[in-house]
Amino acid sequence: MASRDDWIAAGLAALAEEGLPGVRIDRIAAGLGVSKGSFHHHFDGAAAYRLSLLERYETQAVAAMERATADASAGGLEQLDALVASLERLYDARIETALRAWAIHDADAQRVMAGIDRARLAMLQEIWADIVPDPRTARTAALIPHLIVIGASASPTTAQDLAAVMRLLARVAPAIPELPGDAPI
Repeated sequence: MASRDDWIAAGLAALAEEGLPGVRIDRIAAGLGVSKGSFHHHFDGAAAYRLSLLERYETQAVAAMERATADASAGGLEQLDALVASLERLYDARIETALRAWAIHDADAQRVMAGIDRARLAMLQEIWADIVPDPRTARTAALIPHLIVIGASASPTTAQDLAAVMRLLARVAPAIPELPGDAPI
């Protein structure tokens, strides 16, 4: 019998490969080599299963961000470089694309995507606060890679291209000026 974790892992893999339409219990059961009865042993219907997928991905994504910032002992630009180096562990374009599409019409997916976005922006803002002294400038600077990641999930961008963009951003970071006093945040 497949475990609950097996079902969730298979569901996330299906989500990454085919988007939400690929998260079909019969196909996942066949892929796991089990009957649909195994599914019902672990989940109280498809809606509960989809919610479990969302919660697991959010937990994994936020934990990966926390590990990445904890692993980077240096601050500022060195931490930004370390973040770029760990980009593949932090960002799965296929799942983020599927989640953002799902979030268009589902409140649970919207909540999870918003939680991931908040965590990502907070992590980036903390890093940028070590690079530029003004909090408003740090927030604006953090928005740049954050919005790049969101844009990358909406266009066919390779992991290598995204990493190259982030490395370029890290190199130009020291040139970011402070915002004028009346600039919005």
